[in-house]
Amino acid sequence: MAKILIITGRLAEPIIRKVLTETKTEHDVEVLVTPFQVAALLTTEYVAQYLKQHVIKDYDYILLPGLTRGSGRVVEEVIGVKTVKGTVNAYDLVDVLRLNDLSILSPDIPADEVLGNIIIERDKKILKYIEDSLTDENSINIGKLRVPLTPPPIRVATEISETHLLDDEKLIKEALRYVENGTDIIVLGFEALQSHPDKVYKAVKTLKKEFNTPVAVDSFIPSEINSAIEAGADMVINIDLTNIDKVKVVEKEVAVVTIPRDPTTSTIPKDLNTRVELLEKSVSTIRSKGFEKVFADAILEPFGYLFPSLLTYYIFKQRNPQIPLLAGIGNVVELVDVDSIGVNASLVMLAQEVGISIVLTVEKSVKAQGSTLEVKIASQMATLAQYKKSPPKNLGISLLVLKDKKRYDVEFEKEYDIVEVSEKVRPYVLDPLGIFKIRVNRELNCIEALYVGRKGRVLIRGRDAETIQSKILELELISQLSHAMYLGKELTKAEIALQLGKNYVQEVPLFIRPKYIKF
Repeated sequence: MAKILIITGRLAEPIIRKVLTETKTEHDVEVLVTPFQVAALLTTEYVAQYLKQHVIKDYDYILLPGLTRGSGRVVEEVIGVKTVKGTVNAYDLVDVLRLNDLSILSPDIPADEVLGNIIIERDKKILKYIEDSLTDENSINIGKLRVPLTPPPIRVATEISETHLLDDEKLIKEALRYVENGTDIIVLGFEALQSHPDKVYKAVKTLKKEFNTPVAVDSFIPSEINSAIEAGADMVINIDLTNIDKVKVVEKEVAVVTIPRDPTTSTIPKDLNTRVELLEKSVSTIRSKGFEKVFADAILEPFGYLFPSLLTYYIFKQRNPQIPLLAGIGNVVELVDVDSIGVNASLVMLAQEVGISIVLTVEKSVKAQGSTLEVKIASQMATLAQYKKSPPKNLGISLLVLKDKKRYDVEFEKEYDIVEVSEKVRPYVLDPLGIFKIRVNRELNCIEALYVGRKGRVLIRGRDAETIQSKILELELISQLSHAMYLGKELTKAEIALQLGKNYVQEVPLFIRPKYIKF
């Protein structure tokens, strides 16, 4: 148990006392309120001088507000008590007060960041332990990548659609983007009904030269499959009972993904048992041809048919625990008008429960962009949750983007005049110095503000609203306060749109609250 003195401002005092009342802490805690209204305005020099006026003794720690400017060492040198920074928000002090040992906190960095870093370091050790536990007995190598027979971890494969339409520069750029976002396998997709064996060969060779990441080809056309294997592809997706006899190039080190396509009808059967039996027959046949690394894909159906198809994977895995599974989740994401982040997370969690080792995603449509990163984070969350035998919550990483786990209330001073604002907006008067056109440039991943006015035409580029606003002020391109407020609003909208992958249209709301149909 430690004796702690919490330093705060007047506005945060009620919050801190509420936290102390509701938190069962083993520490002896006292609160000292400074004359400042807002604790974030405190400096360590001020706190040191203020504490000199009080009798400070027998404390083990002085806990400063997380946003206090300066180092806690300044206070410690003057007062002689170890001084560390607490959380940015007073509500989060509960996390600090639950610590047995406050010596892990920093005099310079807010406690939120310190605790977050500790959790992330623990997560890294867990993820590395899981990786190191993969052996020849419980995993298959795809190139240099070990893929478990049964997760965790789940591997992420990302497909580049219509590869035959991309030149080398665009192909490498696209692949690099996916690798940087965490994909484990780059998958090349081509035209469904038209054969491009030469382009398959060239694309595989190009990526194998540029990346250490395994390269796969998704095609059921035999000539493309043969070219992919000849070029050194690490995996081929879509060899089945309808085309296996036409695959002339066999390489035992190449991984193969097979599906339950019926050779008599060239369709995927709806009956679960028939689908499982066809998949087992397909795996057996492909192995008999000389391929040793065979994955099974029972075909994941969109919502409306999702559960039966998931059940097919589960039944197959129960009957064939040594055969790893792959599931393409892209169709499920594409065929539902819901933000991809929630759909991807849910599908990855289900995939781990079922025993699926690789999930294949695709970012072809606008609403699916960003799926690689979402799936990667979800796969790590699933791994950590399974290791800790807990729900995928409070793991140190999350996919909470549009919502938060906690609600923070901001306290105001008690005395103020209230001015109610009507919904009517006065007509906007154009700035005589000029106007700005704002857009998000997806190609360059930046915000662009085009000035047109008395000082000519100036295009300002940046990745956040603040830097662009600062440059506009520096160049003196506005002359009205109302124009400055307008630009602040629109540039912030553009920054959020850039971060979330949403469309940005000047003067159009970024979000529209969904409504249900009343009847």
